[in-house]
Amino acid sequence: MYCLVDFRNRPQYKYTFPKIEKARECLQKIKNNPLGVTVIFSDGRREYFENGLPHGFFTSSKKITAIKKGCHSKYRIREMGNLDGVLKKKHQTEATSAANWQKKSILPLFMLGNWKFYTSLAVAALFIFYSSFYFQRQSGQSVSAQLPEIYQPEGQVAGAMDVKAENDGNEDSLKLADEEIVMNLLGKIEELKEDEFESEILKYVKGRPMEDMAPYIAKQPRIVAAFLVGIAMKESKFGTYSPKLGGQDCHNYWGFKGGGTTTSGGYTCFSSPGEAIQIVGKRLAKLVEGGRTNPSAMVIWKCGSTCSWDNPENVRKWIADVGVNFYKINSKESS
Repeated sequence: MYCLVDFRNRPQYKYTFPKIEKARECLQKIKNNPLGVTVIFSDGRREYFENGLPHGFFTSSKKITAIKKGCHSKYRIREMGNLDGVLKKKHQTEATSAANWQKKSILPLFMLGNWKFYTSLAVAALFIFYSSFYFQRQSGQSVSAQLPEIYQPEGQVAGAMDVKAENDGNEDSLKLADEEIVMNLLGKIEELKEDEFESEILKYVKGRPMEDMAPYIAKQPRIVAAFLVGIAMKESKFGTYSPKLGGQDCHNYWGFKGGGTTTSGGYTCFSSPGEAIQIVGKRLAKLVEGGRTNPSAMVIWKCGSTCSWDNPENVRKWIADVGVNFYKINSKESS
């Protein structure tokens, strides 16, 4: 078997011949046919029609670039192989006209202008909507009738108060936790300040009896601590010369006379360094609150209510000696 093929070597199954001579005769007739027309498509394909363009050809959606008279498909003869028969059947199946395809498909249902189809869809949608609404309404009434004892105030959601109470409790817990954290941090800061201040105090009292009082002095306000160190240096050389009771140190390094257990000279004898700083520091703090914030104003510690009875030179020297360490300590801002 022989057939004609185009320039792309595609068989033209309408031109099949049992012998090659018949194929040659047909090819010659095609070339000399005055009615033949070749249509050239945009994708490069060429299709030859023996008797001119068929009726209804231009209704096709295929894009045509040119129509030429005569045969311009460059047909040639080729012997058919075993697979050509299969390809022919496939080609015939694919060659179904657009009109037949439209008849078999459901696409026309959705084309514009098919008002019957759209009307049917709208009616069906409305029916489904109203059926659902009616069913939900009936179901709601049934549930309400079965549960008459359940009362829920309007505008409230079940469990809302429980959630609110729980949230309030959580907020209170968070506030307490935050306050605890802040207090802990402040405590740590104060401890660091005291440690630094204690190291500063030790610079003045290291190696003296007053050294044991450094931790307690560091807990006092800076101005009070400055007076404790300044006056102790003047009155006892930081405890080197201080009153004793029964051979025991009274921890009184400021010449303090405030009652309690006293020596024969009337000086108070404290039981411990901590007690001494607590009592003497309290007395100094009260004087500071009264406006005695420098050695000159604090001179009443030496003289009492007035220094008129004392030697002015001794008064001046007391103020100067106390001021040596007082101003060193109190001049630094509390940090």
